[in-house]
Amino acid sequence: MVQKYISEPFVEERTEQPYVGISVLAGSSEWEAINRLVGELFDWLKVNNSKPAGAPFFRYWCMADSNGNYKMEVGVPVKRMVTGDHHVVVGYIPGGSYATALHKGHPDHLEKSLIALEEWAVQEGLDIDKRWEGRDEIWNGRFEFYVTDADRQTDLNNWAIEIAFLLVRDDAA
Repeated sequence: MVQKYISEPFVEERTEQPYVGISVLAGSSEWEAINRLVGELFDWLKVNNSKPAGAPFFRYWCMADSNGNYKMEVGVPVKRMVTGDHHVVVGYIPGGSYATALHKGHPDHLEKSLIALEEWAVQEGLDIDKRWEGRDEIWNGRFEFYVTDADRQTDLNNWAIEIAFLLVRDDAA
């Protein structure tokens, strides 16, 4: 099952984590501008005397809606909740079980790892917490955590990106 760019997937239990983020509605041609938002968040945290508590991430709420746009947030975990403003939102990474894997290599190949993780979850009988509203694919927890420090590792071929999909809670337990 393991392909060239993805580690062996596994299920991991995670606790709820507060974060700050910037909401985005953008098409695939706007990734350069989306990537710059990570720096804006780190600058915002400095100005507001707060420190990151983990790797920056992209949280996808809607995967390519009927207009081809992604509804998402660029975020950074924080140790405790802070107050946002007109530009920066606050939220929580939900606690629960996640299908997780590590993408290794250039972000241009990330889509292959995302597909492989979703296929693995289906093969394992796991229920990813997502639904369809018409042609829009809505996710309650689809994350890409950029664990490689881009300032230290400039070769994108050596990057690592943790991907995590929230699973439906088993209410029968």
